[in-house]
Amino acid sequence: MRNINKNMQRPTFKKSRSSSSSIIKSLPKELLVEIVASVASHSFIDLHNVKKSCKDLLEAAEDNYVYRRVSLDKLSFIPRSSNDKELSFLKRCKENQNTESLYREGLREYLGNGNAKGLRLLDMAAKEGHKEAKYVYGMILLCSSRQDKKLIELGLRHLRFLRESKCVVRTRKKVEEFVRIIMWKNNGMIISRINRKLLLCPFKNTCKGWRVKKGRWTLHDDDDDDIVIDSCEYCRWDYKLKFFYGLMNIN
Repeated sequence: MRNINKNMQRPTFKKSRSSSSSIIKSLPKELLVEIVASVASHSFIDLHNVKKSCKDLLEAAEDNYVYRRVSLDKLSFIPRSSNDKELSFLKRCKENQNTESLYREGLREYLGNGNAKGLRLLDMAAKEGHKEAKYVYGMILLCSSRQDKKLIELGLRHLRFLRESKCVVRTRKKVEEFVRIIMWKNNGMIISRINRKLLLCPFKNTCKGWRVKKGRWTLHDDDDDDIVIDSCEYCRWDYKLKFFYGLMNIN
């Protein structure tokens, strides 16, 4: 009786797999690539599993668009030089302007090596909407010059996006994780061109905006950022710059 049941089940299983394979083969290549890219954007591990499922999905997974969208969350911030497959994968991600790849290398180059190339990579990632890149690049622009109003406005534009998305504090905490790794690798040093400049708000003693209120309470999360409705935007970012200076170990 057991043998009969096993024999009856096998055709059903084979038919199901054959049917699934036929459905996949009937889909346009562009749609398969979009599906695989969507999976990859959530998990690198899921992408790896999709590649093993069938030949058609494996081919779709090799499309440049997938490398542009794949999540790198499960990969170490510092690439393992001994792992050729990982290095090859990350190189392909960078070549296809994967925003997380651009952000990570930008952070390592600019903060870890003092290389201006890193700032260009952060700029590229920020323009594509990468939140951590927007935070770092925006803050660096606010620190860079009080004379160049265009740079300040560009920095504010990136940071306003984060504030409107209510994620400034959460984003800063994510940045902090990678900055600590860079500091550990560089024996506690951050090599960068960030300098502590003048305050954004020119009315240090007379401004009745956000600065005079911050002594009574401290922001704890992103929702608290809207408590003060009638506030000075420059005072608001002057306050947040203090966190950034502390993050970068700038006195």
